[in-house]
Amino acid sequence: MDTTLIISGGILIGCIISLSWFAGSDAPFVPTKMDHIRKILKLAGVKKGKRFYELGSGDGRVVLAAAKLGAYAVGIEQSWIRILYSKQLALHLPGINVKFYHGNLFSKSYKDADIIYIYLLHKGVKKLEEKLKKELKKGAIVITQTYHFPNWRPFKKEGDFWLYKQTF
Repeated sequence: MDTTLIISGGILIGCIISLSWFAGSDAPFVPTKMDHIRKILKLAGVKKGKRFYELGSGDGRVVLAAAKLGAYAVGIEQSWIRILYSKQLALHLPGINVKFYHGNLFSKSYKDADIIYIYLLHKGVKKLEEKLKKELKKGAIVITQTYHFPNWRPFKKEGDFWLYKQTF
């Protein structure tokens, strides 16, 4: 094969993978420090018997941390390469109850959620506010990071994290 063709194909594949890794109009991929993640998950009550969702799960670290605390943890992500990466990480942690799904987080139902974690830009958070208020069961907790719901009052604030509870 021609060397130019091989190099061009490699560059093209690299570009496709890079674009998928950074895909998402509602949030760029910005990882949160693990010590902050563990602290906020414990504060929100993530434990065995709870159903946890991360909307825009990135590299899966938050979902895996929730699963390590015993929760049934689900990550929903727009980037297929990040989903593959997250699933690969989960393979190295046998015995945890975790699932990762590729798809549009705005079209899924969260009626069974006990705790939801969101780290999206303001536009995405605002778009989810009414959906979650309508869908979530009473007592469900939503954690937002950095960008918060404009009309839903948090019951607790911890640094960049705000916690909301469904009350109706």
